[in-house]
Amino acid sequence: MAVRRKKSSLFRLVNNWLHLWLGLTSGIIVFVSCLMACLWVFNHEIVDLVIPKKERQYILASSQSLISPSRIVGISDSLYSNASVQGITYTRDRPVSFTIKEKDGKGKDGRRPAKPQVHLLHPYTGQYLGLQKEDNSEEAQLREKLNGFFAWTLSGHRFLWLPRAIGRPIVNYATLVFSITLITGLIWWYPKKWTKSTREKSFRIKWKAGWKRVNLDLHNVIGFYSFLLVLLLAVTGMYYGIEWFNRALYWSTNWGTPLAERTSVYSDSTKIDQLAHFPKAFDQEIQAILTQYKDPHYLTITYPDTEKKEGTISVYIRNDMDRQYNNRYYSFDRYTGAFLPNNITLFNKDFYDLSSGEQFRRLNYDIHVGSIWGFPTKVLAFVLTFIAGSLPITGFIIWYNRKWGKKKGRRLTAAKDAVSTDDATALNTTTDPIVKKTAVRFRPKSTNP
Repeated sequence: MAVRRKKSSLFRLVNNWLHLWLGLTSGIIVFVSCLMACLWVFNHEIVDLVIPKKERQYILASSQSLISPSRIVGISDSLYSNASVQGITYTRDRPVSFTIKEKDGKGKDGRRPAKPQVHLLHPYTGQYLGLQKEDNSEEAQLREKLNGFFAWTLSGHRFLWLPRAIGRPIVNYATLVFSITLITGLIWWYPKKWTKSTREKSFRIKWKAGWKRVNLDLHNVIGFYSFLLVLLLAVTGMYYGIEWFNRALYWSTNWGTPLAERTSVYSDSTKIDQLAHFPKAFDQEIQAILTQYKDPHYLTITYPDTEKKEGTISVYIRNDMDRQYNNRYYSFDRYTGAFLPNNITLFNKDFYDLSSGEQFRRLNYDIHVGSIWGFPTKVLAFVLTFIAGSLPITGFIIWYNRKWGKKKGRRLTAAKDAVSTDDATALNTTTDPIVKKTAVRFRPKSTNP
């Protein structure tokens, strides 16, 4: 007698339906995005491997000997009397650079310059090193090609090579759908009853089985083991492109505190009479920053336009090219050089002065790209991203086999049976007139006593 299978509940039927069709809907987008992320994740390591690092010449950590911003401005004024400094950049192992802007906003030919020229100074002596020239060496060309390739992969990962306004929502909402399929997949994976057989199917890959069973195990078992970390990568990815999700994530990780609206800060134009004390005060602020953050990758100073009376001076320090959590933004009064605390950006405070929820928000990028603990977590991010990209593929193969694989198998079996029947008929039927079937003349002896 046939055993009746217990019908699934309505909840499981809806869950399984959502998992199937949401997965089919977002699968190709998730696959492409994950593939590009796998190609991008080791970009810094690949560039450093292909192009060896040179011996260090300058060290930003020795902030006492670095030329101060006021000295750079003085050098610029002595070289270009009709221009004002627009920005200054201290870069690790490179000369200090500064850009200028003509006071009338035009170049020497009477037209607005298309691209600001970058002037170089020795970071310790202040010696003028001339204009920054375009590097046409083979090393620079190779670096440009590598950076171009990784920019291409990043564009595919974030926007599918579409315009930002179109591609970004597509990728982010596909990631949201993928996150839902991860949860529905976990529910589908959970057995109705725990037995020895279900435990083996749920936690082990049967490598010696057929390829269809191995594919099923790769989808279910690997998907289960990587569930939390893959979901974390998806959540940290949606932080950048979905505003309501961004606010909800901040609210949930900060014990119900809503995300504050960004407010700008302004210089106090009534204190213009204190401008004479500005150079010394601002130099001390920059020296304090470089003393706190030892040997950063670069520090940039951006001065406001002279026409903007309430404009502020912005300072951005990047301590490591691979990590972002320890970067800082500062705003300073253009007349007094005083620090202006603000919430215009999440990076307006030191990382260790933030709440746990704000720290998680600052760590979001480093978690997403796997740079939070350096190379080991990058390897982990690569593996998890590869798994995430493979789940839509293995899931599609499972669906295809269940939808059409069985029908194809039945047709092949029926065709084989038909061929076998024809062969048997051909063996039992002969056209040779000499060979004839002989009738049975004698019955077998009875076994009855």
